[in-house]
Amino acid sequence: MLDLAEFSSRWRAFVPRWVAASDEERTRLVAEAMAHGLPAVEEGEAGEAPDRDAVLAAEVAVIRASGEFDEFGYMWHNPDLRWHLCTGPEQAIHFAERGWHEMRHPSPGFDLWHYTNAHLDPEDDEVNPVVHHALEGRRHGLATLPEVQELPAPTAPEGTPRRVCLFAAFDVDGIVDPTVVSYLADLSRFADIYYLADCELEDGELDKIAPYTKGAWAIRHGRYDFGSYSMLATDLVGWDVIDQYDEMMLANDSCWLVQPLDTVFAKMDATACDWWGLQATYEDFGIKDYEALGRPLSLDDVEEQMRQQDLWRYSDFIHVGSYFLVYRRRVLQDPEFRRRLETVAKQRDKTAIILKYEIGFSRHLILGGFHLATFVDGILPYHPVYRASAFDLMAEGFPLLKRQFLYENPFSAPDLRLWKQRVLEHVPDADVDAMESNLRRIAPAWSLHRSFAIRSGPDGTAVLPEPLGSETFPDEDRWVPSFDHWWGFPVDPRTGLLSGAVRAVFDAVRDDPSVKKIVLEGSRPLDVSGQNVVRIATESPPGQMYGLRMGTIFTTVGPRSDVNHPLSPRHHRFLQLGRATGLASPDVGLDGSGDTWGLRDASALELDDALTRVVVVSGTPGAEAAARLPRLDDDGVWALGSPRIDLLVADEGDLAPAHRGELDRLRRVLAGRRLVVVEPWDTTLDLDALVAWASAHPDVAVAVRPGTGTGASLPEPLLDLSDETLVSDPAKTPLPVHPETAWRSADVLVSGSAADLADWAVLGRPAVSIVTDERARDAGLPLRSTGVRDLGPALDAALEAGPDDAYVSWGRGLHSASDGHAAERVVLALKATYLPVDEWLAEEASAGAD
Repeated sequence: MLDLAEFSSRWRAFVPRWVAASDEERTRLVAEAMAHGLPAVEEGEAGEAPDRDAVLAAEVAVIRASGEFDEFGYMWHNPDLRWHLCTGPEQAIHFAERGWHEMRHPSPGFDLWHYTNAHLDPEDDEVNPVVHHALEGRRHGLATLPEVQELPAPTAPEGTPRRVCLFAAFDVDGIVDPTVVSYLADLSRFADIYYLADCELEDGELDKIAPYTKGAWAIRHGRYDFGSYSMLATDLVGWDVIDQYDEMMLANDSCWLVQPLDTVFAKMDATACDWWGLQATYEDFGIKDYEALGRPLSLDDVEEQMRQQDLWRYSDFIHVGSYFLVYRRRVLQDPEFRRRLETVAKQRDKTAIILKYEIGFSRHLILGGFHLATFVDGILPYHPVYRASAFDLMAEGFPLLKRQFLYENPFSAPDLRLWKQRVLEHVPDADVDAMESNLRRIAPAWSLHRSFAIRSGPDGTAVLPEPLGSETFPDEDRWVPSFDHWWGFPVDPRTGLLSGAVRAVFDAVRDDPSVKKIVLEGSRPLDVSGQNVVRIATESPPGQMYGLRMGTIFTTVGPRSDVNHPLSPRHHRFLQLGRATGLASPDVGLDGSGDTWGLRDASALELDDALTRVVVVSGTPGAEAAARLPRLDDDGVWALGSPRIDLLVADEGDLAPAHRGELDRLRRVLAGRRLVVVEPWDTTLDLDALVAWASAHPDVAVAVRPGTGTGASLPEPLLDLSDETLVSDPAKTPLPVHPETAWRSADVLVSGSAADLADWAVLGRPAVSIVTDERARDAGLPLRSTGVRDLGPALDAALEAGPDDAYVSWGRGLHSASDGHAAERVVLALKATYLPVDEWLAEEASAGAD
């Protein structure tokens, strides 16, 4: 049988041949490959990865021909998919593109994760298991389902078992929270603990838990909790150490300890089983099912039901949460269990972690005959730790409370604002204040606000909060107080990213506790942190609530474009940061915030101008343009320089950690190549010409930020700067490449925006303008506009000759006040509007002189 590398190589060569063939020939090629295997790669045949769309089409053809894909069954057993009432080709396409990654089986007779573990590489998800089986595995008799095995009944431990605990942690602020310390202190009475944080920790943080751990590390790996369990078992602790114990426990810091663990271990140490958890849950058993049955499901009955090979989706299997699991010796001696734990890999998202590892381990063990037990008797309605039942369980000795339950509230449990009282009813001495402090520090504020705003109605049903309407919003704006120290940071509505000048000012105050920083998100959640930081969705009731209270709101495009609420400039200072040079970027669709508003018409432009009260400018032209706005404050032109330039010229060590990390990841993608960044804005690119030039220059990476001038996807070898997987931290929310990150690494910028070309000129690097002649004249841009078909020669010239002196002089003239410290000056100027900053600075100067 072909090894996986050879199979992949042959598949890459097969796809272009299949794409180039006629429909009839395509059918023949697939049939021959299924009968005899993929043909060998011919001499001189390209081994590079073919276009993703071509691969997808070829995979769909093989999947349909394999006989393994049940289209009607796939539709019927996946009702959560939008097209679930349709029939036709969508099912196979969905499976090839996404479904197999989500453990949605092609038929109940094909277990994707089993096949991957048994016959492929569980650390690599590039090969579709059905495609491999159709073209290689079937001819060699590879099984598509795991075996169901029987084992002798287990017995309870004799005496108190020796237990080792692998503890996984993560903290967004790089600390060991007091709630974690108290949890480990109690847990250490029952197990020898080895702790691993999947993040960097501040100096001295591990010292807090030294009395309670046998070993503790902080290593960033991005594989979530199971990655920590894997690294601990395989590398940091080792199986030789684990083999000295009777039981191995997995636990993490996603929960708070509300009461001691004595009751749990006393009960489970007397229970006969091979492995146990605190509770199990089953998606097909909900509240109505529980009410109809009148009791919990029997765990033994469900376990026996799960011992069937056939399964449509891993999400249909019993789920035992990995936040508290214990495996006894018979499991620990199972070679397949060890191998699976050793091969935990980074996944596309957290759902894949749950399906492959939490549910995947459960399915392997139950089919393998290893008997399960839980502290909670039976199976309660789906996810009881995320419902009000979480409080009731405490009366039975349940020791933990999931933090995520309070702020995500996935089942809209009402009255969670009273959670502390609910805990204290059952555990009077629980340290709810420490829990609340942890919750306020970590939980997204808008999620917490939404969760706590859900109330019980008169009939006992949950009443969800609703946003303010256009008729009531102005009245609220008139009466709700705004606060000078509440600063709003909206994302750029064109990209959905917190970037540019707004991001630079945010970074300048991210750790300033005296400023409440409200990051107004669009449809894309962001990963930003700091002291006194709130992240909220702009288009949400909490977004409205916070918006009403913000004293200052920084804007990039304009007040109404950036924040789509009718906030009045009488009560809020709209501070424009995006037009420091007096130039504005071309008007493109404002779709970054989740609403496709399209191009702004003249009235929208006028409204943005009329709402603006302060403009930060970087030179005389910017000041002259700002002075023409109709309703500026009397001192509304602040000649402080552009904060965006700070992000371009600052020493890398002075950048925020998120920026530095993104730069490092981009460099790894570039792998030593020079970089050309292409930002067309509303100019239509000739992609064929750009691809041809990029293909002829393998030492240069060409990265495009798609605008209205590109299609839905970019052909290789172009890099897509809007691709959320290109340089994202795998452990955080996927995001496109921030413009300033790309610019710092770029050798040449190709742009359809005179405003961007003015900013880029500060770096003194070559540029190619695709700005229209009319706009170039209006901006005074000294670069000749290049036609999109002539980009190749223009790039050759730019890379060889360097920057145009007149162009650099023009841009730097527009930025005469931009020196890399503009954000600091903006912060001081804004604070001076409500604090005696000048007096404080004078006192500091006087004290220094003395």
